Formats: sequence, C-alpha cells, structure tokens
Amino acid sequence: MKRFLGEFNYYAVCVPVYEHKILFEVRSENIPQPLEVSFPGGHIEENEQPYEAALRELKEEIGLQTVQLLFEVEPLITPFNSVIYPFVVSVDLRELCINTSEVKETFLVPLEHFEKPYSIGYVDVELKPREDFPYHLIPFGREYNWKRGVYKVIFYKYENYVIWGLTARIAQRVYELMKEQGG
Repeated sequence: MKRFLGEFNYYAVCVPVYEHKILFEVRSENIPQPLEVSFPGGHIEENEQPYEAALRELKEEIGLQTVQLLFEVEPLITPFNSVIYPFVVSVDLRELCINTSEVKETFLVPLEHFEKPYSIGYVDVELKPREDFPYHLIPFGREYNWKRGVYKVIFYKYENYVIWGLTARIAQRVYELMKEQGG
C-alpha cells in the first residue's frame, strides 16, 4: 500500500456498479456520521491491502462478495488527515444482504446523474496553532503568515437523498472515468 508522508488514517471504499448505476448506502443511526449517504468501506487494518479492506467492508456492510474489479480511482487525500482508496466494482445485487447495524438502506443512482452537481459549497481551511505551539522557534512568532486554503464540497440530489462531500467527489470522478472509458 502506498503511504504518504505525514500522519494519516487510511481507508478504502468500494463503489459498487450495477447496470450503469452506482449503489449507495445510507449509514445506520448507530455508527459515526449517522444517516449520511456513503459507499461501503472503512479503515484499512494492519497488514491489509486497500482492495482487501474495501472487499471486506463490502461483504460486512451489504453482503456482496461476488465482484469484478473494474478499475481503481486515484486516492483521495482529505484536509483532515485521511487517505481514501476507492475501487470501482461490478456487483450482482442478488447477493445483497444489508447489515442493519451499519446500514439503514441502499439505493441505486444512474451514472449520468453525476455529470453536473446540484450545488457546490466552499469551506475555508485554515491552520490554527495550539496555545502551546513553540512560536519562538519560527520567524515572526505569533505574527507568522500561515497559509490558507479552500475546500470544494460537491452536492448531488437524487430523489429524497443528498449525496455530498467525499462520497459525491468520488461518485463524480467515477462518472468521469467511466465516460472516458466509454462505459
């Protein structure tokens, strides 16, 4: 697995595709980020490769285990020290068996839906040193001119669902890659 310089948490997700549609899940109320739309996925365990983790989570969350890897999407590095490895897989929904402790429901969205976002928002990203930061070791101390950034947040609406954030960013990229491949 490719590691990045710095302190990161590593995750992997499967983007399940069925008949030119992407399968999403709504997270259970019992887990972090409850009721948000996401892909099956989770933390990469020690000595586990990203694709292995993605498949393990796909099986644990929605019971799918007969898959065909279509392609890998470039890793997504977030502003909050996470790296996400997405894998696009073709699935057979006859195996679908929802683990209700993690997933409330699933739904399909046609790939073309991700051609154009419903809305886009922006979040300011700013470094804010803690009080115990050793300002005396850097030029200009407390007056140091810290860099700032802007993080783009994409939103899609589909029926009663809002697909946003990292999930929307990955879905949009999958659409772009599938279109490039003629799929």
